[in-house]
Amino acid sequence: MDPRPPAPPPPALLIKKTFAQFEGGDSSASLSEHCLVLLEEQKELWRELKDAYDALKTVRTRSLLLNGFSVLLYYNPGRLTSATAAVGKKDIWERPCFLCLDNLPSEQKGIFYRNDYLILCNPRPVLPSHFTIAHVEHRPQAISERFDAFLNLTADLGHGWITLYNGPRCGASAPDHLHFQALPTGYMPIEREIHGETRLLLVARVKGVTIYAANDLGREILVLKGDNCETMTQTFLKVLAALKNAMNTDDEPMVNVAGFYDKGSWLVALFPRQKHRPDVFYREGDERIVVSPGVVEMAGVLVTPMERDFELLDAATVEAIYQEVSMDGALFAEAIRSVSQAL
Repeated sequence: MDPRPPAPPPPALLIKKTFAQFEGGDSSASLSEHCLVLLEEQKELWRELKDAYDALKTVRTRSLLLNGFSVLLYYNPGRLTSATAAVGKKDIWERPCFLCLDNLPSEQKGIFYRNDYLILCNPRPVLPSHFTIAHVEHRPQAISERFDAFLNLTADLGHGWITLYNGPRCGASAPDHLHFQALPTGYMPIEREIHGETRLLLVARVKGVTIYAANDLGREILVLKGDNCETMTQTFLKVLAALKNAMNTDDEPMVNVAGFYDKGSWLVALFPRQKHRPDVFYREGDERIVVSPGVVEMAGVLVTPMERDFELLDAATVEAIYQEVSMDGALFAEAIRSVSQAL
């Protein structure tokens, strides 16, 4: 998307921005411990981050029970900039990349992770302990060549964390810069709903990886389970290719991804999409609803920065938003057939 070629960051700048380093394998502290220490240090030294976390304590929530599943509504005014971010090619080209090292706030530091990424405290947190994992080089947001890194990150963080990926056309506020996100588990309804075997319909089993389609959750979801990084990656890429064919696109198919790791095994949920934002996002006046679904929203936490929307959103409207932005059911069935034939 961005014609600027990736360039390695100056070593001195990377050193300046490094709070700690994690290379995997044996370590005196776990990655999650490093992250939590970083967060506390950053809140002490970075006023913008401290203010954002103080504001997070005032966020209002309420639950909605839909047709067989639930969502959690979050009223968070601090997410207005992210929810309304302009992500067109021209907009991206004309603004400085806020994930590049030389554009980070002077107070911001991170964990240099596996020699390729910098784990940063997200200055506009959705939930407590919200991190952005940005590649140290400026390169486009694309998961096909970096899914193994996504799995490694999920395993390094371990149980109690969820790792997230937003496609460049369906939720990424920096579609020009490769990044993931990480949040603590225990907040998102999807965590409970896709772990119930009655929710999952078997699609295929191959090389130790099991693929399911989630049932009756109001949007299309594929779930991959496995305990081998290489076979999980190979299977994921075949699923991505099937979605690409079904959507008839030359680009990365619109998809959000959430990953969990527990007891040596990964569970990865894919949310295939057909639209970035629902039509109500673009309406004017009282008819507008500022909801811009990314992976957090697809996982069941619907964030709105507008109090009016928080008060008025109901089950029917949320169900309609999910149906509008999620992959069409007939195309999803076609993709499933293609996956089962390719494996």
